[in-house]
Amino acid sequence: MRTQQKLYTGTSTVYSCELERCPVCEGMMETIYTSGRKTVQTMNGMLEIAQRPKRCGNPGCVASQVTRYSARWQQIAPISCTYGYDVIAQIGWQRQVGHQIFGEIHAELRKELQISETQVRVLYHQRYLPLLACHARQEWERLQAVALLGGLILELDGLAPEGGEPQLWVVREVQTGLILRSGWMSQQDQSAFVHFLQPIADLGLAVLAVMSDKQRGLVPAIAEVFRECPEMCVNGNPYNR
Repeated sequence: MRTQQKLYTGTSTVYSCELERCPVCEGMMETIYTSGRKTVQTMNGMLEIAQRPKRCGNPGCVASQVTRYSARWQQIAPISCTYGYDVIAQIGWQRQVGHQIFGEIHAELRKELQISETQVRVLYHQRYLPLLACHARQEWERLQAVALLGGLILELDGLAPEGGEPQLWVVREVQTGLILRSGWMSQQDQSAFVHFLQPIADLGLAVLAVMSDKQRGLVPAIAEVFRECPEMCVNGNPYNR
């Protein structure tokens, strides 16, 4: 009989907002609180995570009350969800590409996670499908306001389900947590990334910074699509273009 997985890790990782200076006035950013810990189940094990958002420390700045959240914290799991994006991607891959029924998906996931068949259905219908649809259009005015107040901060992340070559790529606006674009990519070269990112640039909103891992082809694609973007970051650190 398989030993039940324990839903705690004993150690926590706290992610701080990656911005050191305010994108509007360039004043120093200050941590405003540490969030409560939450346990997240991923395909690679259990995580206990928290975050430390920041605000501009200059009281005269027009953005002094804008809360900036950690990009790394947001890319692990959706807000108010205790399953990682990689689990959601795995469910979507098995359902849409593998054409498996929910019972079959559940049987496979139970080898790695504590999850019920009902939770598999909920993650597919309430997390995976809306993720593909995105919700940026519904929050257009909010995105415009953020773009005018310094610019959007984009974070790119690729999720590869186990046994699958294509990756589910997600582009998230860090300050709002909104998903601007997502989709399965079978190729990750410069041309493919340009095609994937161009619709975001076509929105005509100012982009302040782009954060990502240094995948081959991604960095030159970002430089091509977001030519006016003043800053690019790799793994949360500034990258010299």
